[in-house]
Amino acid sequence: MSQHSILLFTFCIICLGKTFAQQTHSFTGKVLDEAEKAVVGASVKVLDGRQHTITDTDGTFSLPLSFGKFTLIISSVGFKTERVEISVNHATSGETFRLQADMKNLGEVTVLGKTDISQVKERVFAVDVLDLKGIAGRNLEINRLLDAMPGIRVRESGGMGSEFNYSIHGLSGKSVRFFVDGIPMEAYGTGYSIQNFPVNSLDHIEVYKGVTPIELSGDALGGSVNLITRKDLGDYLDVSYSIGSFQTHKAELSGKWRQKNGLTFQLSSSYRSSENNYRVWGPTVEVADEFGKPIAGKKYRRFNDDFRAVNVKAEAGITGKPWADALMFGVIGSDMDKGVQTGRTMAFVYGEVRYAEKLLAPSIRYSKKNAKGFSLDIYGVMNRMQAQTTDTSSRKYNWAQTIIGQTPGELNGIRAQKSRYEFRDRNAMLISSGSYVINPHHTIAASFSFNTTRRTGNDPLETAEWAIPFREPQHLNRHAAALSYQAVLLDQRWTNLFFVKNFGYSARTNIYNYNGGAQKELIPYFSESNNWGAGLGSKFQLNQRSLVKLSFESTARMPDGVELMGNGNTILNAPGLRPEKSSNVNAGISQSFRTDTDKWSYELGLFFRDTRDLIWLGEGDLYGTARYENIDKLRSKGGDLSVRYARKNWLEVNAAVTYQDVRNRQRFTASGARNIVYNDKMKNMPSLMANGEIRLKYPSAFGASGDLSFYAGTDYVQGFFLSWPSLGDRSTKKRIPTQFLGNAGVTYSVLQNALSVSLECRNIFDRQVYDNYLLQKPGRFMSLNIRYFLHNQ
Repeated sequence: MSQHSILLFTFCIICLGKTFAQQTHSFTGKVLDEAEKAVVGASVKVLDGRQHTITDTDGTFSLPLSFGKFTLIISSVGFKTERVEISVNHATSGETFRLQADMKNLGEVTVLGKTDISQVKERVFAVDVLDLKGIAGRNLEINRLLDAMPGIRVRESGGMGSEFNYSIHGLSGKSVRFFVDGIPMEAYGTGYSIQNFPVNSLDHIEVYKGVTPIELSGDALGGSVNLITRKDLGDYLDVSYSIGSFQTHKAELSGKWRQKNGLTFQLSSSYRSSENNYRVWGPTVEVADEFGKPIAGKKYRRFNDDFRAVNVKAEAGITGKPWADALMFGVIGSDMDKGVQTGRTMAFVYGEVRYAEKLLAPSIRYSKKNAKGFSLDIYGVMNRMQAQTTDTSSRKYNWAQTIIGQTPGELNGIRAQKSRYEFRDRNAMLISSGSYVINPHHTIAASFSFNTTRRTGNDPLETAEWAIPFREPQHLNRHAAALSYQAVLLDQRWTNLFFVKNFGYSARTNIYNYNGGAQKELIPYFSESNNWGAGLGSKFQLNQRSLVKLSFESTARMPDGVELMGNGNTILNAPGLRPEKSSNVNAGISQSFRTDTDKWSYELGLFFRDTRDLIWLGEGDLYGTARYENIDKLRSKGGDLSVRYARKNWLEVNAAVTYQDVRNRQRFTASGARNIVYNDKMKNMPSLMANGEIRLKYPSAFGASGDLSFYAGTDYVQGFFLSWPSLGDRSTKKRIPTQFLGNAGVTYSVLQNALSVSLECRNIFDRQVYDNYLLQKPGRFMSLNIRYFLHNQ
C-alpha cells in the first residue's frame, strides 16, 4: 500500500471523527477504593442505556455521552455496587467515584478474577486467554504453557534454547506471530524470543486462533500470541530463581517504580543456562565398535548442547498524564551463546560448532486511550543484531564424544569446509494504530506497520561454499496496513467487525548456482509482492453465560527474514519463496454454569482453512541442512474442545482436545502430471492432541502461615509419519511416535503468597520424547523454584 493510501485512510478517520464528535461528549472518570487505590476492571454502565465500559489499569474510564443527566451503575467483584447521578455538559470531566468493599463476596475474588480476567474472550475473534496469576509461583516456560492450550502444538527440537515451532489449527512456522503488548517480537532474534521471555513480568497471554485484530499489526495468517505484561498501578518487585536437571538454571527479575509526578521506570530481565546433557538413544544415536558394527541399545549424553542467554528490557518515561497514558523510552539487550549439537536429525553430531548472537535495540513508545473518543499507539525501534556461526574444528566426533577422524569443518557433511561466518542485521520498525469511538455503537480503527531489515555477512576464512550466498548484502522490506469498522447492535448483544488489510514486501537475496554453464556463480535475486486481504468477525450473546462466534478472513503472509535469508547455519536461504495465502473460517460457542459451590464451563471451536503456497520448512537433506519451501495447496479442518471445572477455592480441573485433518489438495504437479499424494494427509503433522490438569489448593495448610497447592497433568500427541502417509510400507515408514507424558508439582506459599517455593517434575516416567523426527527431547526433569513478590500499591 502506498503512502498516499495510508494518508487517505487517516484523513477519512479524522473526517468521520469530526463529523460524529459533535454528537457526543467523552465523559471521563476514575474509580477508587476506600484506600484511594485504583479499581481495575470495574464495570461502568449507563442505566437504561447501552453505553458500557470497564476501568483501565489506573482506574480510569471514558464514556461517549450526549449532554444531559444520567445514572451510572458502577460495580466490581469484592465491592458494593454504586448508583450515581451525573450531569454532562462542556465542563464535565475527570470525576472520581469511590467503591466500598463488600465483605460478603471477598472470598470469591480470586476465582471470579480468573474467569473475568479481561474482556478479550468476549471479542469477535477465536481467542483464548491464559491467566498467569494463579500459577505464578511455578517454574513456568511459555512454550510448555501454550502447548497445553487447545488448538496449539509447540514442537521443540531439544532442550532449553533449541529451535521451536508453533502450529495453530494446522498452520505453523512463521504463520504464527508473536507480540509483547502488541509489538512484534520477530525483529529481536533468538536471544529475546518467546522461549527466553521473563514470565514473571506477564499478567496473561492472549492466543488468537485464526483472524487477528488489526492492532496486532502484521501479516499473521495462522494466528497470534500476544504477551500482556503487568500494568500494576503501584510499585512492585518480582524475583525468582530455579535450578533443575541437566545443570539448568533460570533467574528472572522484573519491577516497576513510579513517582507521583508520573516519572516511571520499568524493568524485565531473565537469565537462562543449561548444559542440556540429557541421555539419548535409539536410531542414529549409534557408535561403531572396533569392527565397524554399531553398538545397539546404548545411551549417550549430549555434550555440545549447552545454552546461555541473558536479556534485559528497561524503559523510563512518563505515565498517567492527560496528554499521554505513556511516553516511554526503552532499550532491549540480549546476549546468547550455545553449542550446535546436531543437524536436522541426530544422525549428524557436532562436537565443536558454536552459535552466538547479540542484540541492542533502543525504542520509543507513545500511548493515549479514550481522548475524546480517540485512542492512539505509536512504537518505533531500531535494532542491531550480530550473530556468528563458528565451525573451525578439524575433528569429527561420535556420540561417545570420541574423535573418530579428521574433517575440514563439521557442518554440511561431505560439503564441510571451515567457516566463521558472521552476519549483521540492521532492522527498523515503525508501528502505529488508532481508533475512534463514533458513538457507543460504532467504532473505526486503522493500523500501519513498516519493517526493514538489511543483512550483511562476512567470513574471514572464506573457505565454506555454503556461506557464499550469505556474504553479499541481502535486504527485506515489509509493510502491513489495515482499516476496520465495528458495529454493536441489539442492545449490545450482537457485535460485527469488518476489516480490510494490505500487505507487501520487496527483497534482495542471493543464489549460488549454475547459470547456464558448468561454473557456479553468485546471482542476485529480486522479488516483491503486494496482496490484499479482507474479513469479518461476529459474535452474539445468547444469554448472560452463552456466546457464539463466527469469523472469516481471506488474506496473505509475506516471507520473513529467516525464511528468505536463512539462519546462518542449518537453515539455508530460499530466494524463490512465494507469499502464503489462506482463507480461514472459525466458529465457536462457549457456555458457563455455576452454583454456590461449583463452576464449570466449556468452549467448542471449529475451523476450516484453504491455504495456497504454504511456507514450510522442508525435510533435512543428506548434509544436515534444510530450507523453507512452498506447498501449493492445503486444506485443513477440525475443532478443539476445552472444559474447565472448579469447586469452591480448592479444586480446579482443566482438559482440552484438538483434532485437525490437514490434507494436500494439489491435483497436479508443476509438470502437469497427476499428483499421487493428492488428498493425502499432511506429512510431518499430528492429527490428535490432548492434555489435562488437576489443581488442588489447601489454604492455611499449616495453621495460618501458608498455602499449599498441588498439580498433576498429562500431555498426549498421537504418532504421525514424517513423509506422506499413503506412500511406502506403513510398517517401515519413518514415524514420530505417540507421546504420552505425565507432569506434577507442589507449591507452598507464605507471607500472603509473597514468597513461594515450588518443586516440579516433568516427564515423570522418563519417556523417550520426540516432537520432530529423530530429534530427542529431554527425559525426566526435576526443578526447584523460589519466587519473591513485593507489591506496594
